[in-house]
Amino acid sequence: MLLFLFMDFSQAIVAAKRLLLYVIVSFIMIPFHVSSSASSSDIDETMLMFVGEELEIVTVASRTPESPSTAPAVVRVVDHNDIVNYAYTTLAELLSAQPGFYIADQGMGSLPYVRGISNGILILYDGVPVPTGGPRSYYPLDHELSLNSVKRIEIIRGPGSVLWGADAFAGIVNIVPFTGKDVALKSIKKGDFNEKEISTQNSISNKKDITINGTKSGSSAQKEYKTGCKAEFSAGSGNTLKVFADTGLKGRNWDAYLSVYGAQNRYDNGSLLDVIFSEKDQNWIVGNDMIDNSDYREMTANFNLNDSFSVSGRISDFNKSYTQTLDSATEFAWPSEKKVPASFIKANYSKVWGSSHWNMTTYYQDVSYEQMDAGYSIQEDLNIFYGELLWDRRLLTRGLLTAGISYRENHVGGALVDGGFIPELLVAEYKFFKQPVQQMNYRNSLKSFFSQYRHPFTWGEFWAGFRLDDNSMYEEHAPSYTLGINIPLSDGWRVKTAFGTGYRTPYSQQWTGKELLTRDEVATLNLQAEWNSGQGDQLSVTTYLSRLSNNVQTDPFAGASDPSDQDFSGLELSFRKKIIDTLEGYCSISKIFYSEDEYHFSALKSSFIRPDGTSVDTYDTWSEIYDPGADFMAASGLTWHILPKVDFSLTASWTTPIPYSYRESTITGEYDNPLLFNSQIRVKDTPYDNVIFSIGCKNILDGEFTYPGFYGPVNGNPLTGYASVRFSF
Repeated sequence: MLLFLFMDFSQAIVAAKRLLLYVIVSFIMIPFHVSSSASSSDIDETMLMFVGEELEIVTVASRTPESPSTAPAVVRVVDHNDIVNYAYTTLAELLSAQPGFYIADQGMGSLPYVRGISNGILILYDGVPVPTGGPRSYYPLDHELSLNSVKRIEIIRGPGSVLWGADAFAGIVNIVPFTGKDVALKSIKKGDFNEKEISTQNSISNKKDITINGTKSGSSAQKEYKTGCKAEFSAGSGNTLKVFADTGLKGRNWDAYLSVYGAQNRYDNGSLLDVIFSEKDQNWIVGNDMIDNSDYREMTANFNLNDSFSVSGRISDFNKSYTQTLDSATEFAWPSEKKVPASFIKANYSKVWGSSHWNMTTYYQDVSYEQMDAGYSIQEDLNIFYGELLWDRRLLTRGLLTAGISYRENHVGGALVDGGFIPELLVAEYKFFKQPVQQMNYRNSLKSFFSQYRHPFTWGEFWAGFRLDDNSMYEEHAPSYTLGINIPLSDGWRVKTAFGTGYRTPYSQQWTGKELLTRDEVATLNLQAEWNSGQGDQLSVTTYLSRLSNNVQTDPFAGASDPSDQDFSGLELSFRKKIIDTLEGYCSISKIFYSEDEYHFSALKSSFIRPDGTSVDTYDTWSEIYDPGADFMAASGLTWHILPKVDFSLTASWTTPIPYSYRESTITGEYDNPLLFNSQIRVKDTPYDNVIFSIGCKNILDGEFTYPGFYGPVNGNPLTGYASVRFSF
């Protein structure tokens, strides 16, 4: 099959041109020649080609800035222009448009699938992992995170544990925020957010200062800095309100950035059934007035000094109100709420010494996860301490060796081992009572050594990497591997083969009766053919094989399943085309094949105590189908710059039906998905300069569809509308 995909390509290639590879390799070497005595004049001349150019940059694949085409992974970059042009309002919408991704709304929050694997994405914010905790229930895919403060999003499909450790399982999403330099010095561009440059001079001398072309004359002690600010207000159906503001400052050798964001909305009526159980009135009542508003708050900040020292942080807090449903047969729901205050602070120092580059990173995270269901509540607290030393050095003239050591310690309080809540107890024929909730406190440490070596040859580039983790949760050490080659075939075409492995932290329910755990592992082989015109047109065809080992699924009646294995293969197509100067679009198609192995569950039914004190336990046992999300996804988008000040965007998506299994697999089936359309129109600098007015709609055709929830069905969002206004000053 793989030979068939590339047979026509190889026949069309006449000769290999490698100039692009040498340019990219030279760009990678820039940090190492800043303070070293490099004697390669041809490299210095090549670096001049990048002066004044804006390149698509990715850092997540090798911990080094580089082009996505040469990165040692199957990687994509979505920059802020794409976010604005295609009207992505949440991270869930953005990822849904990427090949291999399917995002399901689980009521309590969106659940990501990549290549048929759920809960397999490591989300990084400014290089810091967003922890999901034992329940794996927190992903900032909805209103918890504002895309207004995001410079770009780097996406890897496939494992990445060699460089990022645990939970870089089936994919990585790295969210790169703006810096003060980005906001203060940003030029006005078509389709962008149009910050206005402002120069402010502060004088500490008695002389009269003169400003000519933005440069002040006078005392050498004078200071100059630039600022850029923007603010946005958005309102939509369902009483959804959003407010965002940020500011960036750029000094001579420093810059700083600060953003604040808030949102509020009523629970989506499209996901609310007719009646819910009221603890106050002890009966079933109409639920429209029972669901509290959901509130979201976020603040981000970063400070950079001399491009070598930086401090950054993020504070996020939200409470999301929603309903849980048992199944379509009983047709009732109960109110629920989730609260997740989360914060981190990170410090980084980067230094070039001779021919080596050293990078030191440390951060602290604090996360509190609380979920309330039908009158019972669980709370899990997580504190993470992390330190890392990273070293880069050129070897054999052109090779690049990256090596590092790291230490992470987790303090977990109240990890959920057994929820004890069986929603069938809410049904009228049962007496309602609360089952005991079992939680535990524990600490675990992770000591890691990792290394990756890359070497260019005349025919392309080769890389290999290895990581060894000493994780106190597991019986043995956890090794990870990566291996690949990148071959440019012509000026536009290249072929990339990448193999990698990964593992992830366990569900907290797996701790039941165990001291040490078995790793949930994945191994993936990617083969990608990519074409880039250099003018914005791109075509990518990717095929892959994956093996999922010791995998578990969860069930509300039994917790974690017995470990099982699953095999995957798939094909991903991505195409981006600039049709004319004012019109461009994209299309992505993904197909997943999987082995459909079943997962086995058991739940304690009864326990009989013998006269001698021993017990005889009886279990309910059953099997459930594997949950891959959707096995076929298609998404497309179009952005049209109708007039110099008017832009229009339209996106569409569709997936195959989604399988479900409820009540110990006694209720099974599939939920159909309609064709979904979203659109937005933007008017810039009208009626005032530096003002952008937008109006948009989600699910234009008001299609009805249902996601599989944890206990029962969750209705998708109906037709919604919104309007926003943005000021830049």
